[in-house]
Amino acid sequence: NAALPTVAFIINLILRWAYSKNLLILDKSLYIVGSLFILFCLVFGSSFRLYDSIKHYDDFLHFWSGFITVKIGFTIIKTIEISNFNSKILVIILLYIFAMGIAAICEIVEYSLDTIFKMNTQQGGLTDTMNDMIDALFGSIIMIVYYIKKI
Repeated sequence: NAALPTVAFIINLILRWAYSKNLLILDKSLYIVGSLFILFCLVFGSSFRLYDSIKHYDDFLHFWSGFITVKIGFTIIKTIEISNFNSKILVIILLYIFAMGIAAICEIVEYSLDTIFKMNTQQGGLTDTMNDMIDALFGSIIMIVYYIKKI
């Protein structure tokens, strides 16, 4: 499907533009990791069908997404300088809610792609959705522990 590499290219152009504008939440590491994530999802996963040929490829990407969303959430917290930033419990709750919210949005996008464009992104239906959310949860927990040690 030629559309997916095109979408990946456009998303990467947007990321590059945002990075060049020095947006506070998009530092160099997030720019690189985000670009790689898009490449692994849309180009390698969908266009080269790695989702079908490598067992647990989808699980790996959803686990990785937990890392990325927590990094974004932590950067947002630092950027807006929440007054209770030193409260580890508050940071844990905010990062958890943010990561799980993004994971839910990703699952809604997958459902929408399947419904509107007749794609097959949720091959296992509800089981696939729950596994994806759990993968993102585990990735986010690891990253939350990492960031909590930085406070």
